[in-house]
Amino acid sequence: MKRLDWLFMISLFALIGIGLALVYSATSNSDLIWYKTDWFKQVIHFTAGSLIAGIIVFMPATFWRNIAWITYVVAIIALVIVAGSGHISKGAGRWLDVGGFRLQPSEFSKIAYLLANSLWLSKNRISIEQPKTLIVPGLLFIVPFLLVLKQPNLSTALVFTAMAIVQFYWAGFRMVDLFLLISPVASIIFSAISPLYWNLLIISVFFVSIKFKFPLWIIIFVMALDIGSGYASQMAWNSMKDHQRSRILTFLDPMRDPKGEGYQVIQSQVAIGSGGMFGKGFGEGSQVNLSFLPEEHTDFIFSVLGEQFGFVGTFVVLVLFFILLWRGIMICRLYENRFVNLVVAGACTILFFHTFVNVAMTVGLMPVTGLPLPFLSYGGSFVLTCMILIGLMLNMRLKGKDII
Repeated sequence: MKRLDWLFMISLFALIGIGLALVYSATSNSDLIWYKTDWFKQVIHFTAGSLIAGIIVFMPATFWRNIAWITYVVAIIALVIVAGSGHISKGAGRWLDVGGFRLQPSEFSKIAYLLANSLWLSKNRISIEQPKTLIVPGLLFIVPFLLVLKQPNLSTALVFTAMAIVQFYWAGFRMVDLFLLISPVASIIFSAISPLYWNLLIISVFFVSIKFKFPLWIIIFVMALDIGSGYASQMAWNSMKDHQRSRILTFLDPMRDPKGEGYQVIQSQVAIGSGGMFGKGFGEGSQVNLSFLPEEHTDFIFSVLGEQFGFVGTFVVLVLFFILLWRGIMICRLYENRFVNLVVAGACTILFFHTFVNVAMTVGLMPVTGLPLPFLSYGGSFVLTCMILIGLMLNMRLKGKDII
């Protein structure tokens, strides 16, 4: 049995401790009784999550491979139920009420997809030149992706995309294969931004396809898909209503609508910028205490960190995330087992994608997507998901050798 990675554990518990402190600070103005506060609920979330992670660690590693298909089917059923009768909040139906608890199936479906896709890719080779090999992994991806997208929950759907790309790469795809695979999505984005960027992308796809000697049918298919998706994007833009276009343009320039769509990003930037080098101190800061910053204990917890602890505080937290993910991905060096490596790589991808997008969102580099920050943001289902991922990673580290 491999020994526990204490550097991994120290960074994990440091992030959890910082997260609890920030949630307490961001919600300390509440008049609720202490046991009804979000901070106390977050303590319960992490306590439950830690217990679940502990149980996962000591389970046989083969158990997770054996239940992969079961968890995937259960997750899809839950997503279908949500699509039909889920609890609606802020215009999105994402939650199920189960036994007095409100659960978000899309969070747990990440784990189900992680296990099922890892199992399939560990037993089957895939190649972009052999379409038959992509049918099952394609279906495994597209079903939860579309169900989550329908809620609507674009941010979580993108997590599935990031996970699929990394796992496909780990399973044998070359970088050039991934480039062709995601080029239609890039075509949609670039054609909306600038015709010049779109044309450069199309030219790049063509020359890359020729250079790496892809079969003619793949070149024609990908080029047609890229050109078609680009024109479809332009048609979609022209058919949008004014307020829909405004949201996109406000992302590019929040000052277009400082009291509306751009308000959150502007207040977040003000909070982080006002923290300076060392911050205003724990529990201090006008953006949080005077409630200028919306969703401060969930989506914008990083802004609270920046205002209260400044550049130094944000740097320390980012270093802790780097250590956690670095030590996590190092688990793949311990074993050559494909299932172990795919599970660990996928788990690290989920945590990295959430971290990258959330931090970029708070400083205005990406649109406000609603992706919480692992271990820091408030949230029940998300906290449990993060702790389950940690449990899986530790389980693979300690018992990965048992998987044949």
